[in-house]
Amino acid sequence: MSTRIAIATRATRAGTRHRARPRRRARVAIARRVVARATTTNDADDDDDASDDANDALKRVAATTRGKRRRAESTDAVATFMTRRFGLKGGLAWLGALTFGVLSEQLKTRRETREAIENTEDVRREDLKTVELPSGVTYVEYTRGGGERVRKQYLCAAKLRARAVSEEAEAYAYDTESAGREIVWSFGGKLGPPLCRGLEEGVAGMRQGGRRVVRVPARLAFGSDGADFPRGGKIDPDRDVEFDVTLTRVSVPPS
Repeated sequence: MSTRIAIATRATRAGTRHRARPRRRARVAIARRVVARATTTNDADDDDDASDDANDALKRVAATTRGKRRRAESTDAVATFMTRRFGLKGGLAWLGALTFGVLSEQLKTRRETREAIENTEDVRREDLKTVELPSGVTYVEYTRGGGERVRKQYLCAAKLRARAVSEEAEAYAYDTESAGREIVWSFGGKLGPPLCRGLEEGVAGMRQGGRRVVRVPARLAFGSDGADFPRGGKIDPDRDVEFDVTLTRVSVPPS
């Protein structure tokens, strides 16, 4: 009888420990029924068989639950740890910390944007001048930006127009306004049309909010391949290219 009581107790504990899983509850219920049959039968042989069945059932329940850890309720491992270690208050405290960080970053972004706008100024006509770089790239700065300065691997967003240089003014082959979105890239990273290495040389040193018109020699633009753009725009091979670029955003890359 003591053996039967022990078996029933084990089944009850197994059901209590694993009640969070519907399938496990079903298996424990089966084990309990087998135990009940073992405790109510009068036949000794049947008792032994029923007890063996009960033991087998309990072993199966233990085997299916042993070593299986409950999966985290959240994709944030820290939040899960805090909740399990310190309870609901710990999880809420971590959530508050995350919320504070997000709000702080938003306020910082708004402040930087406001300062960039306030410090941006147009260059007076009499102060306009053409700057030529050693590579042959030239630019004229029409607006001095007041925001973050361009640095390697910083994320840059810009309004951009591009066209081939010729004696007659040609239509722009590429225009972000026509495309419906600004161009975004990592400064100093991999480039492709409408961006090129010569354009980056002309953009170097700019600040957020600034505007320059950059002329790039063919060898530093699209070379002998030329460039095809969406909406039918095209730059023929071996043509110098003029870019009108306005930096709308310069920011530190995400870690």
